Amino acid sequence: SYWFFNRGLAVTIKPIPILFLIVFIDLVGFGIMIPLLPFYVERVGAGPEIITLTMGLYSLFQFIFAPIWGGLSDRFGRCPVLSISLLGLSVSYLILAFADNLLLVMFSRIVGGVMAGNISAAFAYVADITSEKDRAKGMGLLGAAFGLGFIFGPVIGGLLAGSDLESANFVAPSLTASMLSFIAFLGVILVLPESLSEEIKKHNSTKKSQKFRDKIKTVLLKRAIFLLVSIGFTATMAWSMLETTLALWGNRLLDLGPRELGLLLTYVGIIGVILQGFLIGPITAKIGEIKVLFIAFIFLFIGFFVISFAGGWTLLILALTILSIGNGLANPSLSSLVSQESGEDDRGSVLGFYQGASSLARVIGPMYSGFAFANLGPSFPFMIATGWMAISLLILIFLASPNFFNRIFSSNNN
Repeated sequence: SYWFFNRGLAVTIKPIPILFLIVFIDLVGFGIMIPLLPFYVERVGAGPEIITLTMGLYSLFQFIFAPIWGGLSDRFGRCPVLSISLLGLSVSYLILAFADNLLLVMFSRIVGGVMAGNISAAFAYVADITSEKDRAKGMGLLGAAFGLGFIFGPVIGGLLAGSDLESANFVAPSLTASMLSFIAFLGVILVLPESLSEEIKKHNSTKKSQKFRDKIKTVLLKRAIFLLVSIGFTATMAWSMLETTLALWGNRLLDLGPRELGLLLTYVGIIGVILQGFLIGPITAKIGEIKVLFIAFIFLFIGFFVISFAGGWTLLILALTILSIGNGLANPSLSSLVSQESGEDDRGSVLGFYQGASSLARVIGPMYSGFAFANLGPSFPFMIATGWMAISLLILIFLASPNFFNRIFSSNNN
């Protein structure tokens, strides 16, 4: 199918809409499980610390394997990596559907984390086929696919599971997620054309291989990439604390069940889709990615501060609105800036390293957010997240570049 579409029909295919649809289908499956996983783990006898640790296993193995998948996509192409990882994700959800103990739930999360290379490969695909001028818009469209997945996924998951936590059905959502990832896998192998040219693949497969630690040194020694990865790491640390404790927080303080939490995440997804699908392109074209990132971090800082003191629906909705705007602006801007600092022949590796660092943040954040939730109080994870966003802002202000304020406040976009 790769040969057929790459050489036969590539001129008639618009790859971004196809990739958008594939990522959307896959993220619907992922979104189905987001509001359910904490309760799923709790049902097999785990407390808050183990719940967040189990959820963090996915990100731990994504951290380990994302750079590897990124390097493989530089050598063999984006489509093979996308297809293998999507098939693996389908298997992980299938395991979860029939998991009746904590070890099987953990194993399913490990398999899912190993196979989460589709994220960096998808972003590398967009970077391959867009110019630097249109990069943020392309990343935003991919982010919109993520957002739509989080709109429909949690609603489907909540409806399939039901609103009664005691009798919630976790098998049907897991099977549905597995089926959707398999459909996305079929979409890659049957429809999506390869984005990486044969010349670059040949060059990457024949050049002398680098040791993994040497690749890391190459990335870290580039000042701009190091700073962007650091900023992404701290910001993702904060966001992961919201992802892993919002369900527990909502249940403890407002008595929310899977259905209500699914609707809240749908609301977050709608805001993300509007921003990333329609607004991020014009905004970055007007003021540039650096300014957008600065504004996004301000929103995230304020949002985490507000939710730290939320005790009812009004402040919760306000905080989630502010947080959603900040996150919707931050993700495509960061991905675009990272891709611009990489070359054609190492784009997958660099984006894989960036995604891997973000995954490490999703491991560390949940580990101590569960401890803080259980031992300090339900709102303490959000207070800590506020601190992480303050650190992100400080890194951006004081370390991004010597002429940072000129770049922020000058009329020059970049």
